[in-house]
Amino acid sequence: MKIIFVLLFLMLLTLPIELRAQTAEPEKIQKTGKTLISVPVTVSDREGRYISGLKKEDFTVYQGGVKQNIAFFAIYNEPLNIALLLDTSGSTKVALEKIKDAAKDFITLLNPNDQCLVATFDSQVNILNPFTSNHQTLKNSLDKVQTAEQDGTVLHRAVGQIVQKSFSNVQGRKVIILLSDGKDFGSSVTKDELLNLLEESDVLIYTIFYKTGVGFNKLIISPDGTLKEGEQSKKPQKKLAQKKKKGYSIIISGQQNLPTEEEIELRERIADIEAVDSLKKMSDTTAGRFYLSRDAPNLKETFKKITSELRQQYRLGYYSKDAATDASVHDINVKVERSDVVVRARGKFRVKQL
Repeated sequence: MKIIFVLLFLMLLTLPIELRAQTAEPEKIQKTGKTLISVPVTVSDREGRYISGLKKEDFTVYQGGVKQNIAFFAIYNEPLNIALLLDTSGSTKVALEKIKDAAKDFITLLNPNDQCLVATFDSQVNILNPFTSNHQTLKNSLDKVQTAEQDGTVLHRAVGQIVQKSFSNVQGRKVIILLSDGKDFGSSVTKDELLNLLEESDVLIYTIFYKTGVGFNKLIISPDGTLKEGEQSKKPQKKLAQKKKKGYSIIISGQQNLPTEEEIELRERIADIEAVDSLKKMSDTTAGRFYLSRDAPNLKETFKKITSELRQQYRLGYYSKDAATDASVHDINVKVERSDVVVRARGKFRVKQL
């Protein structure tokens, strides 16, 4: 009888050890001196319904076509570390209060163990509060958000700063939710430099394009991810016939090379398309997701979709055997041993150079 009791006691001791080994923290794995590559993964069926309950054995990870040993596995209920990054440049003035209200609704969706940081950017990057789980602190920070008086939108610098500094000592799932019109003015960081930085990070970026300018074009994302223009909502104005006046006419030459109304509208459409392309690339590079949002109700629904997806994600990690000494981009391919599933994961990485 004593032997049976001892065996049961030993089994209870070893069970937590096995569970901890499956979800070991990356910082402990990195002590081996090898490079740990973190890969967030979302699995859904063909109808978009998330698939939960998968185990480490259901996944296979390939780097450059070579199968890797999965050393780290975390299920979807792992706490979230989210940086809520809001564009407060002058163009957001009309919509900012609605944006703040939607962001407060998002805060209520966070679990007690989740942490959130609130930051804004215009001509400067402003960290309103460090990572905290206190919902009231986060809402108070959102109350302080105001539209900037100075010109400038340092979008690229803001994202780079959050990735490099705010998340530098954070372990676990790291997420940026970026809400912006996607236009960058004044950053010292180029788009290509930012994308290279994101290839080195394990931060997921969910971008929400919120159109703030005046214009008639409507941007639509088709199911295959292609950006299209919808029907024009601004009707062309009819030219009124001018009555001829008798007498002499005095002609005063106006300022040369001023853009016409059509040219201004064309430039705005091009700027919107380039902005959307930039935001999409940030999300695609990090295995996040891009959303279009044109009004507050739609924005609140978008926040719910993001939170729902984050609750259904897995996180895998493996040692990179041959990437520690070079700066080239390495392809990653994640497969799941299930039929008729859609897998979305980080597709490539670049090792940080010292």
